[in-house]
Amino acid sequence: MTDASFAWEDIVLGATEDSGFYRLETAELIAFAAQYDPRPVHLDPAEAKATSYGGLIAAGGHMLAIRQRLLADFAWKTAVIVSIGHDEVRFVGPLRGGSTCQVRIEWLDKRATSKPDRGVATVGITLLADGAPVMTMKDIILMKRRTAPISEDKAEA
Repeated sequence: MTDASFAWEDIVLGATEDSGFYRLETAELIAFAAQYDPRPVHLDPAEAKATSYGGLIAAGGHMLAIRQRLLADFAWKTAVIVSIGHDEVRFVGPLRGGSTCQVRIEWLDKRATSKPDRGVATVGITLLADGAPVMTMKDIILMKRRTAPISEDKAEA
């Protein structure tokens, strides 16, 4: 679902929103790891079982990719110009094949920029697997503004 009318001005600090769902299949977990992070904990069930994780887990890059896919469905994404950066990325739990993933966001901060058609926002992101957090991070994004702020000169006219 998209909403072309959403803009930086519509952000309510402290507001939260949950995405739809994405099911991670074990075959996908292994295929991603084979291509991008070929370590036994991501590829080999027997070796992974002998680790402290007790089985196969998704690679961190895969968790970030799933997060990005789920973020794409938020209505406010139409207002995003570009991501400026990611801060405080933490992998706080294992993501396993068969898990149902969801993203929860919280608007943490927003500020105007020197360009009147843009604003910056910080959104807290939690990737959940079967309802439990597996990754947290902050995303700093440049967003479209609906209207330029009224200058004091124009307000007096």
